[in-house]
Amino acid sequence: MKKSRYIAVMGLMLALASALQFLESMIPIPLPLGVKAGISSIVVMVVLMKFGFASAMTIAVLKSGFVFITRGASAFFMSVSGGVLSVAVMGAVLAVSRVSKNSTGILLMSALGGIFHNLGQLAAASVFTGSILTFSYLPVLVISGIVSGIFTGTVFKLILPRLGERCE
Repeated sequence: MKKSRYIAVMGLMLALASALQFLESMIPIPLPLGVKAGISSIVVMVVLMKFGFASAMTIAVLKSGFVFITRGASAFFMSVSGGVLSVAVMGAVLAVSRVSKNSTGILLMSALGGIFHNLGQLAAASVFTGSILTFSYLPVLVISGIVSGIFTGTVFKLILPRLGERCE
């Protein structure tokens, strides 16, 4: 892919991920504090599968930059902590298993990404509060990470064939 085309596609992916993240934050869903579906992670997974680890990490970090602009420094720190850890884990799962689009590997990758995103955010919250007691919320966020990961992984599996990408 030509460099100019790559830059344009990455710009579109960043815009889409940022828009989905912002949209999700505006929808009032009666869920426990901090629990979201994580629909913007679908875009990150697309980038991870089609363009690789470095591109996905870049999108995750830049998406956190959008969070900084719209919600401030503490939200940025939470977002980047969760995003970087999530992409690192999803990249590792992908590298180890070379997930096929008909396997449960995509769901595993997505669920682990959700869990580790929440772990990264808990670590950031622990730094903000100066207390390890924030990890008492871990069971809620592990369960929500699994549920949201399965949801986003399922949506990702549905759109993957439309991308013309074969992921083995």
